[in-house]
Amino acid sequence: LNALLKAVLEDGLLGKSHRGLPTQLIIKADLNDLRREAGFATTATGTLIPIPELIDMAADAQPWLAVFKDATAVPLYFGRGKRLATREQRLVSFARPDGENCSTPGCDLAAAHVEIHHAQLDWADGGLTDITDLAPACPKHNRMVGNQAGQYTTRMVREGPDEGRCAWRLNAEPGAPPNPERINRRPDIPRRFAEHLQHVRDEIHGPQPEPGDETRLQLREVIDLRNASDAEATLASILLAAAYPRG
Repeated sequence: LNALLKAVLEDGLLGKSHRGLPTQLIIKADLNDLRREAGFATTATGTLIPIPELIDMAADAQPWLAVFKDATAVPLYFGRGKRLATREQRLVSFARPDGENCSTPGCDLAAAHVEIHHAQLDWADGGLTDITDLAPACPKHNRMVGNQAGQYTTRMVREGPDEGRCAWRLNAEPGAPPNPERINRRPDIPRRFAEHLQHVRDEIHGPQPEPGDETRLQLREVIDLRNASDAEATLASILLAAAYPRG
């Protein structure tokens, strides 16, 4: 069984990529969630994985690190030299805040099944295959982009809280007022729900201590006892040794 799984996943019996994404499991997680070992990570197919399970899985994984607003050695800007997005561009697109779904408002097709859309300017009109001009779009909506009424016009937001996201506008009928631009907020729902849930928990129970802090707070209470008995002093010594081991 192990040999079969190795052949399927590592040796490429199922192919080396799916829509440009590698066939390995691709997961993104918030750094704050990793630090506190809580919350959920998201796979490219839209599955949620508890952070503790992700940490266990990562022990044998080969990680890709996406760092934004910093230069990297990975080529992400191809201009007119390349039409189709590369694997690296698809990975970075998925890692962005709204990258787990098609960027069309209301569409929930997962990143594993989307295409990469020249959102700022269509390739046929001179668009560039640069990561800052690309956005995920499902095959259906990608083919609905155009200049006719009932089609979509898209652009990349360059500033503000939605910087780096794709804005979609449904083209109006001739003579009608323009429709407003819209952004797909579906990828924000899990994060907003988690933030709201944490806010409610903090209001009810108070802020939760960071991992490791609770034991040290209890330890401080023992150490600060002014009239500790011999047994209490011994217990404090044991707790101190456990909390701050030497060597």
